[in-house]
Amino acid sequence: MKIPFRSPMLLGTLAALIGNGIFGFSFMFSRIALSVSSPFVMLAWRFAAAFVFISVLCFASKRKNMSGWLRFQIPKRDFIPLLPLGLIQPVVYFLCESYGISMTNATVSGIIIALIPIVALALGFIIMKERPSLSQIAFSLMSIAGVIVMTLQQSSGGDIRLLGIILLIGAVICGAAYNILSRRLSSRFSALERTYVMMLVAAVSFIVLSVIENISSPKALLSPIADIRFLSSIVYLSLFSSILAFLMLNYAATVLPVSKSTAFCNITTVLSVFAGVIFLGESITPVSLIAAGIIILGVFGVQKT
Repeated sequence: MKIPFRSPMLLGTLAALIGNGIFGFSFMFSRIALSVSSPFVMLAWRFAAAFVFISVLCFASKRKNMSGWLRFQIPKRDFIPLLPLGLIQPVVYFLCESYGISMTNATVSGIIIALIPIVALALGFIIMKERPSLSQIAFSLMSIAGVIVMTLQQSSGGDIRLLGIILLIGAVICGAAYNILSRRLSSRFSALERTYVMMLVAAVSFIVLSVIENISSPKALLSPIADIRFLSSIVYLSLFSSILAFLMLNYAATVLPVSKSTAFCNITTVLSVFAGVIFLGESITPVSLIAAGIIILGVFGVQKT
């Protein structure tokens, strides 16, 4: 049987895998950048740089009159329907996740964030009328179980506050809602147009927040760029983890049902753990390796059913 290498479903699956794979390494680069700056300053530089880079891409797309997922032809007045997308992801999601993690620990946050695919399945059924099969639900739960085991194996201490748990639940809802909203907007806006507005909203939001945070010490806004570790991390976080990853996810949301596009979320956990092992010298247990296999099997099962 001839494999349809140019099938939108196959390309969407590869896009979802690439996007979430990029996110898997973003935690490592974020940790490096955060050793030099505060979270708001790091996010301001990340999305400001991303907005500059994607503006160049959009200018080239418009000049060459590109079509498909790289089309960029929206008038300014049509940006308004895209603003909630940019607010939900990355702005509110990042705020909820960052503060939620700071008020709990890596174990609790990893387990709660792993619920995004199953919440997305529920929202996809309620809002988009996309009915997942029983096997897709089962494989999604298998993947979540793998994340829970892996997270517990890489467990950490720390105080756990109720507000932190609530914020993490907010991040889960935002993560799931982003996939639903991006899919709904895909009939009107290309993946590039959606990503452009996301970067614009994030850049403005985090620049304002970082300025407010450092109003009495403006040097804190500029001093990190003197550190090569910070600059190299921002290059990855802006070019790859912001522009390319969200382009891939927005394209995947265009051609894949929610059940399939969100199933790859938990691949991020696997790659983030292995990135820490390979590049930061962190340890991994045999149980974590088995859990990683369960996660991958669960993701594969969702795609095949």
